[in-house]
Amino acid sequence: MEPEAKYTVVGTAVLILLAAIAVAAVWLKSTGGERGEMPYKIYFARQSLEGLQIRSDVKMKGITIGAVTGFRISARRPGTVEVLIRVDGTAPIRHSTRADVERHLLTGIASIRLVNSSEESPPLAAVQPDEQYPVIPEGESEYQQVSESISQMASRADETLGRLNRTLSDENQAALREILVNLRRISSSVDRSLAGLDRTVAAVGLAADEVRSMSSGIAGDARTLAARYDTLGEESTAVVRELAASIRQIGSDVARLSTRTDALLADGNTELRVTARELRDTADALGTAARRFYDPGKVLFGPVRGSMGPGEAAR
Repeated sequence: MEPEAKYTVVGTAVLILLAAIAVAAVWLKSTGGERGEMPYKIYFARQSLEGLQIRSDVKMKGITIGAVTGFRISARRPGTVEVLIRVDGTAPIRHSTRADVERHLLTGIASIRLVNSSEESPPLAAVQPDEQYPVIPEGESEYQQVSESISQMASRADETLGRLNRTLSDENQAALREILVNLRRISSSVDRSLAGLDRTVAAVGLAADEVRSMSSGIAGDARTLAARYDTLGEESTAVVRELAASIRQIGSDVARLSTRTDALLADGNTELRVTARELRDTADALGTAARRFYDPGKVLFGPVRGSMGPGEAAR
């Protein structure tokens, strides 16, 4: 009876273990359903998947929201790799979401990074025709951008070196040497021209000094001449005034003499009358001369242009 009892115990234990395993599987399945994980597919055509493994992390904003469940070379889209992922149902997967490969520099292990370019786009839930899961478009990783930038820089460097080689060809070097020789000649010519210009400027400075000194002398002579002319004008004016006064006095004396003579010789002969008349005319002429000498300016410089008669001209 003892062996049978042992088999009974072993069988009971096995049944209990199988029941526990079944309960655990059901519990795990029910827990996964409560989590609400959502499957998605990504087609990678430009990025390398080196270092990507099953159960690699799927991250969004640095937080792990899922894992990679599988990947293979795509038969539907040649040249691409299909990657299947499952993420938390609460993760904001939208139409603007893009997927790229993020690789650790030290370990080389890769993960999937999801980035939303706009938080206002609607959730991604629609399944495309001939697809089993919603498809998240491929984005551009930072490493890819850096690689493209380096490639562009390398191509530009190659192009620059090619242009530099063409620029430094034998013909261009000969042309450059000729240009340098011409520049050297032009420089020497300019130096000589500058020396001549310096001498010209010095000569112009000396001439300006001489003109300045001559101008000073001419100005002094002009002032001296003006002073002398003023003195001469004053003296001439005084003399003319004295002469005019003397002539007026003579005129008045002659007029008085003529009057007295006419009175004394009223009954005289005709010759005396003629003589008196001539004396009167003489007195009138002297009076006219006296009136002219009354304005010395007219005597010295002639009458004013506005008072000239026809045929008269200034002195």
